[in-house]
Amino acid sequence: MTKKKKTTMSVPEMQRLLGLGKTDAYWLVKKQCFETAIINGKIRIIIDSFEHWYARQVKHKKVHGPPPGKVLHAESYSPQELAEELGIGFSTIYDIIQRYNIKTFKVDSWLRISKRDFLDWYKTQTRYRTRADRARDAALEAETLTMPEIAQILGIPRKAVYHILLYGPDRDKFDFVFIAGRRRVTKESFERWHADQSRFCTEIDKTKSVFSMQEASVLLHITYNDVRQMIQSGELAAEKCGAKYLISRDEIQWILLQQKNKHEI
Repeated sequence: MTKKKKTTMSVPEMQRLLGLGKTDAYWLVKKQCFETAIINGKIRIIIDSFEHWYARQVKHKKVHGPPPGKVLHAESYSPQELAEELGIGFSTIYDIIQRYNIKTFKVDSWLRISKRDFLDWYKTQTRYRTRADRARDAALEAETLTMPEIAQILGIPRKAVYHILLYGPDRDKFDFVFIAGRRRVTKESFERWHADQSRFCTEIDKTKSVFSMQEASVLLHITYNDVRQMIQSGELAAEKCGAKYLISRDEIQWILLQQKNKHEI
């Protein structure tokens, strides 16, 4: 014979389940956190209703059992969770909530934001990025160049770069992507364009024997921080002159040769 599923429990059973005192247990009943019924003159708690409440709160935890708030966490964020998701400070998330009037609700006096309301706001802006989008951005950034970076590579004003990319006769040769709302040029299309023209040169200045870290970053097509890390790791030899590092032309050429060989493999 199949055992009938238990559908209710007593208040003392709920009290032991959550590890509460008698007063706190009856306080939950009084607040009508879950459905109850009077059976044989005693208060009984509807178990399905109790589990529904348990999955949507985080204050009370079962002594033995899964953590609370399963549905709450699946459907909403706390401000702290949102701050971590967007990679910003805790105070900044409150400023965003107030500035953009994002809907909030409270659970046991704690503020929550539904994931649907967050997503509705997120789609309206490009400044703040989630973990997943930041990871995708990083991958795209490694394959693209900003207009200021192109200006540094070509040694021309930024205004001239805008003209070449957006209004010049070769503008159709460039492929653009937008990352966090900012236009970037794919390295592949830039290098293809550069190989087909002779006006702009990115070769090492033969009159210079040493270069600054900023100049090295332009010549090696990497960031200033990448140059710093390469120097610190010993991958890039540099001579310290006062507070600055200087990199020899031979060292730049050696790294460029390594980069070329790596791409050809």
